[in-house]
Amino acid sequence: MTRTLTILCAAMLCAAAAPAIAQETSGPQTYSARDEQQRWINDPAFHAFYQATVDAFANGPDKVDRAAYEARSKEIFTAFATANHMPVEGILEHLKRIPDEMIGNATRDPEILTSYDKFVEALMGPQSFPANPEHIGGD
Repeated sequence: MTRTLTILCAAMLCAAAAPAIAQETSGPQTYSARDEQQRWINDPAFHAFYQATVDAFANGPDKVDRAAYEARSKEIFTAFATANHMPVEGILEHLKRIPDEMIGNATRDPEILTSYDKFVEALMGPQSFPANPEHIGGD
């Protein structure tokens, strides 16, 4: 499920960068979703989504009001799309499974709610990698 979430976030980053890439006309284009992540991580909507998730789990995983959390997430994602000049319905369709996946992630590993950095890693995957790619995934 975390892999699905990571793939969805990477696709979301690519979709956001597509208009900028399309405007450039010289030479072959390359794009790294990882290069755009910091802008998204710093976006107030991601911070609001983190806080909404923390708030949803305030009384424990068994007391999460799933409908209220999904409604709040939809509000956040709508504001995010509007602020970034993205098609709202497309973003909502693309992100519709994220709240459910974050409920599952936070239920399995409540530690992801202890800091924004841990939340971002659960949402988007690791933000840094070892210098030696042979050691990715452990020894």
